[in-house]
Amino acid sequence: MDHTRPPAPARGPGRRRARLAALLGAATAAAALALPGAVQAAAAETPADGPTVYIASDSTAQTYDPYYAPQTGWGQVLGRFFSEEVTIDNRAIGGRSSRSFVEEGRLDDILDEIQPGDYLFVQFGHNDATVSRPERYTTPEQYQEYLREDYIAGARARGAIPVIVTPVSRRDFEPTTGKFNVSFPEYVDKAIEVARQENVPLVDLSASSRAFLDAVGPLEAESVFLHVPVGVYENRPDGTIDETHFQEYGATEMARLIAEDVARLDVPLAAEVAGTAPPRHRPGRAEGLRAAYVSHDGARLTWEAVPGADHYRVQVRPRGERHAHWRLAAASAIPLADVAGLAEDTAYEVRVVAVNGRGEAAPSRAIPLTTRTADARFDFGPAAGPVAAGYTGVSPETVYTPELGYGFADPAGLTAADRGEGAGDLGRDFVACAGCRYEFRADLPDGTYAVTAYVGDAAGYSRSGFVLEASDRGQVIGHTGLITEQTFPLVQVSDGQLNVTVYAETGHLNGLELSRVA
Repeated sequence: MDHTRPPAPARGPGRRRARLAALLGAATAAAALALPGAVQAAAAETPADGPTVYIASDSTAQTYDPYYAPQTGWGQVLGRFFSEEVTIDNRAIGGRSSRSFVEEGRLDDILDEIQPGDYLFVQFGHNDATVSRPERYTTPEQYQEYLREDYIAGARARGAIPVIVTPVSRRDFEPTTGKFNVSFPEYVDKAIEVARQENVPLVDLSASSRAFLDAVGPLEAESVFLHVPVGVYENRPDGTIDETHFQEYGATEMARLIAEDVARLDVPLAAEVAGTAPPRHRPGRAEGLRAAYVSHDGARLTWEAVPGADHYRVQVRPRGERHAHWRLAAASAIPLADVAGLAEDTAYEVRVVAVNGRGEAAPSRAIPLTTRTADARFDFGPAAGPVAAGYTGVSPETVYTPELGYGFADPAGLTAADRGEGAGDLGRDFVACAGCRYEFRADLPDGTYAVTAYVGDAAGYSRSGFVLEASDRGQVIGHTGLITEQTFPLVQVSDGQLNVTVYAETGHLNGLELSRVA
């Protein structure tokens, strides 16, 4: 959240980009893939006769130009839930805290324009908590005083009404329960406290967004946050995994929650809330379901867009078991989903259900899907550690040679550890390199692959980023005592060798599974 204007996503070599575009073109065209339209929102909408709502916030509320689609801030779409009498003037900007927004003069710019009867919505906390960025870091106590002395006092001095909004939740949950954690709890508490002390209207977005996410669950929450598949958006060819920012569907739901809270406040603006009720009808049935790029643990599914749907649920069950429960395998805000986490060499049925605020549509016709067998499996750990059945052991001493066909390019700085029984032979041990980068190579025939990484540590937190064939696919977090499995689809090998670079805070790697897709 450290950008004024979001940086253009990193671009890989042009040759790989062209090949990936060609691979994906057929699948997306066949599905008549309809992406959400760019959300058009100026900094201030056409002035109305009623009040103006000014928004002072960060990138979770920011307005983004179409280049950054599908990234959307809640302030960008808040106007959908108020009458035409209300003007939304969104001054939210990425990377700002309650302190830096003031120090840069952005609050003064608002206070120069705000009029009696207008509103100042204030949501900070995400960047205030960033200790590693001193230009924005603000202690919870300082944060509270900025809210009190600058935002609340400044708005009131001009006859405007300040509204404190607690920090919106991140996709951060307890893996054992699936329940979402309070994001930035000390800042949430201080925001609630100052609103009570100053008798200021409070929108507890922390609580409402967490309740919403608890209701949909961690997997479906991927359609809320900025989880973007590879090769779908021109500006994000490598895809995106972002647990803080929103797609349009997610931003719209956050804006709806804010409006619903405003409707319960004792302020005139409450009477201007509109459009928060669910649609009158559920969406229609999804048609045209197809599977492509089938791998050892999943496939890419596409289908025809359904009018009135705001997102989709992909469900699976074992083929031939007609009474088996359909379980959620993926969720998506667009008519395309990469399904992963299935058992290899196994027959399934898959279907898609369109969803909106009224409920679920009838499910699509189910189609068969049989996963493939992995072409290679690697178990990383100490040289003397156990190796999972069916895997090839790799230790820091395993240096790549053409004769061996796999290994590390340069193992300098690599360590390995075995935490003992409890997580299975694959999960109990790992290699790691805190704060550095290392590369693993595996000779493979040219083609398109799915790569599954396993990351975790029984003794503590782990975080590893992955660059596959010069394409940064994002970071994977392993929770203490649990192994996170992340599949990266559509990895294009064009020179007879897969190159996997691992980086980030801890650089853990427990295992890799590779399969050429069909």
